[in-house]
Amino acid sequence: MKKTLMLFTLASLLVSGMPAAYAHTAAPVDTSASQKTKDTYNWLTHLPNRTDNKVVSGFFGGYSNNGFSTTQLEELKTAAGQYPGIFGCDYGAGWASASDPTALIDYTCNSTLKSYSTSGGLITVNVHYPSPGYSTGGNLNTKLTNFSDLTNPSTVTGQRWRSYLDKTAAGLKDLQDAGVTVLWRPFHEMNGDWFWWGNQDAAAFKAAWIDMYNYFTNTKGLHNLIWIYAPDFSRDNRTAYYPGGSYVDIVGLDAYDDNPETAVTGYDELVALGKPFAFTEIGPDTFGTFDYTKWLNAIKTKFPKTVYFFAWNDNWAPHRNQNASALFNDSWIVNRGEITLSSITEGGTTTPGTATTLYNFEGSTESWTGTNVTGGPWTTTEWKASGSSSLKADVNLGAAVKNYTLSRATAQNLSSKSTLKASVSRASWGTGTLTAKLFIKTGSTYQWYDGGAVTVPATGTTLSLSLAGLANLSDVREIGVQFTAASGSSGTSAIYVDNVTVE
Repeated sequence: MKKTLMLFTLASLLVSGMPAAYAHTAAPVDTSASQKTKDTYNWLTHLPNRTDNKVVSGFFGGYSNNGFSTTQLEELKTAAGQYPGIFGCDYGAGWASASDPTALIDYTCNSTLKSYSTSGGLITVNVHYPSPGYSTGGNLNTKLTNFSDLTNPSTVTGQRWRSYLDKTAAGLKDLQDAGVTVLWRPFHEMNGDWFWWGNQDAAAFKAAWIDMYNYFTNTKGLHNLIWIYAPDFSRDNRTAYYPGGSYVDIVGLDAYDDNPETAVTGYDELVALGKPFAFTEIGPDTFGTFDYTKWLNAIKTKFPKTVYFFAWNDNWAPHRNQNASALFNDSWIVNRGEITLSSITEGGTTTPGTATTLYNFEGSTESWTGTNVTGGPWTTTEWKASGSSSLKADVNLGAAVKNYTLSRATAQNLSSKSTLKASVSRASWGTGTLTAKLFIKTGSTYQWYDGGAVTVPATGTTLSLSLAGLANLSDVREIGVQFTAASGSSGTSAIYVDNVTVE
């Protein structure tokens, strides 16, 4: 079941996709963000460094103009003995219609959100917007065919969309005036096909996101928002719509499944974007009997960089299933009353210059692909720089094209980093010298930067690329290694990559 939650978070709560941090301050993308918003984001970013009290709990309160209340919140408190760290509301009723469709956007839930914030909780807001392609709204689940009109205010659709943004901004401004930071999650589950904004042209989607960011931040003066990008776990193209590191603070997944530890995919892909990570919506497929400790165990064993989870209400709610108390009272969980923004946990012995692993290929290719290879890539135990496996591909040294590439094309933010490294090797068979370059491609033009060619022995070597002075490091589009066979090389061989790190 696909639920939406454009999380309106009282305190920017999400920080899971970040590596263990050294003594530093993490800042949101809005350089004019309020101090509380900055403090919230910094606190969230450091949560993965903790040994306990490291994942904020969350719960959805309903749709502002259609059933929002604290009734189920109190039921959860009775069942679990805790109030969640995050409480959320949806401003929209996109399934409904009205002669004035802006009436379908409602923020009367704000009074409750303000009280929850005052009581020590964080706030999140999302919007199931009515379609701007229809004069009476509605059509939440009908794909908008003229999506690019959202950024063209001279069109009827563009004008209607702008009126929706104005109404939304008024609600967010009301929270800003009350000192409330918001986890704001627009266009959730955009890689799915069940909302009007879903499965759109990627360039048009990114333009609409960036237009909203600029309108809210620069025109409307909203500096209390933490921007969250949240595709659905069950569809591909989870990063295809990512608008870039300059417009996103937190990345997350909406995930509804009875077996999260084995069935939920996309975590590594989202974490690789270099932002804090959260499960922005969770719930089961089976109602009433689902054991919520499955989510707890999955986060601990498979998704340890998670900074918060946000459980849906009604039949998906923890207290209407099993073991809500075990979930909310686990030592990893941060509930309302346990959020202290000044309590920052650094990464222990981790210091500036310490390497953070981006890819180690332990049991997975981590979505790396090969170009001009004759087989693979696969994981292998034949050679490894660390751990138990590496990435391998077979190559033909005698082929006319003597460049072979192993790479991962996905958006990442390396703006705060200084050096990228990777360990490489080659098989002993095949005749001729192999060299390798560690490279990145940045920005919309995919500007190429590499660390220079290094001879690759069968015993392995380390490649390095200095990031100092490189352009668009907040928008790295691809990381990879290009191997090159010398002229006159012959036979078949294999190439290996392992332990891709950044510091």
